[in-house]
Amino acid sequence: MKKRILSSIILAIGLMPIAHAQTVKENELAVVYYMPKTQLAITIEYNEVTVTPGPFYLYAERYLGAKNVTTEAKTRYEVTDIHLAPHTVADYDRPYKVVANNGSEMQYLSLTPEGLLYGYNVPHVTPETTTPIVENKLPNTTQNLMPLMEEQMVASSVAKMAEGAAKQIYHIREMRINLLAGDTEHTPADGQAMQLVLNELDKREQMLAELFIGTRTVKHHMHTIHYVPSRDVKERIIGRISQYAGVVAPEDLSGEPIRLTLTGNYQEYIPTNPEEKPSKTIPSQLYYNLPGTAKVVVEFGNNIKTAATLPIAQFGVAVPLAKTLMLNKNLPHIYFNTQTGNILSIEQ
Repeated sequence: MKKRILSSIILAIGLMPIAHAQTVKENELAVVYYMPKTQLAITIEYNEVTVTPGPFYLYAERYLGAKNVTTEAKTRYEVTDIHLAPHTVADYDRPYKVVANNGSEMQYLSLTPEGLLYGYNVPHVTPETTTPIVENKLPNTTQNLMPLMEEQMVASSVAKMAEGAAKQIYHIREMRINLLAGDTEHTPADGQAMQLVLNELDKREQMLAELFIGTRTVKHHMHTIHYVPSRDVKERIIGRISQYAGVVAPEDLSGEPIRLTLTGNYQEYIPTNPEEKPSKTIPSQLYYNLPGTAKVVVEFGNNIKTAATLPIAQFGVAVPLAKTLMLNKNLPHIYFNTQTGNILSIEQ
């Protein structure tokens, strides 16, 4: 098996000590890695709904009999869903090390690019990188053009233009009735051709009707709030959603609050030897993480939008890997969970 000596072997000089973790001494050759830290990614999906009045809205009731039409432009924001997912980063407050004089452990370690422990005596896997696809959209130059004939476009007043547009709508409706009744000179050859013609008539009528009743456009948005758990919280406001501005800051009282409740189950290290005394100095050997868990509830309004019990790496504790595993002639293959820091598997 191909063994990889990590590029993260460093000669650390003057690294400041950090509580409850390991430090690298001056001129000490060591591999430094970090325990994982769990972030909560709360993703809010919402729609931006914009209604715009048509240029002929004053004549909607006269020509189409429509009463509830849009008379002024408005934009509002509506929440469609809220998702919760864990996201892992390196915990730079919990560094650990394997020094060069610690047997052969150092050269068998594999880390992720972020410095998280990936494996011991395992083939190194380089994460695949994907190139984002950029979609180029041409400007819509026909968006504001009215679907009117030349006769209506050269009319002397808005009222005349509205009248002409209404006559086109009546004509389209008459054509549809004649097609369905088979009362036309050129009837489509089959059902598929008939459906294509009907669809085109519906599209044309909709475009003309929007000149009277207005248009409604919907844009879908996603916004993610990252929250790093450090302790239990109850109904903490992590953001707000305003129907006039979308996602706003927690202190912006114009929005309705998004509340987070988190109840942790914290892991404690219980040594195998009951008489073992805790030491303030952690020995230089391979450590992994025993994660804790937390019940997470996200509320918006008076409803629970999402709830889950998730592993929380920083609610755990670092424990040493058994030294006897490295004393055998055939070294084991140990895989670690880069999301939580615990052992995934040990294979001989």
